[in-house]
Amino acid sequence: MGSTFDLAGRVYKNKPAPDNLQVPRHMYLSDTRIAIGKDEKGEA
Repeated sequence: MGSTFDLAGRVYKNKPAPDNLQVPRHMYLSDTRIAIGKDEKGEA
């Protein structure tokens, strides 16, 4: 509780979170579309 993260999901120094946020599996479908939950290999 009370952790602060930047836009990339990294925790700010001296905050209570032990780790950065995890990046979910994702793949780019086009320049304007992203699929979250699958990676380039089609794995979920």
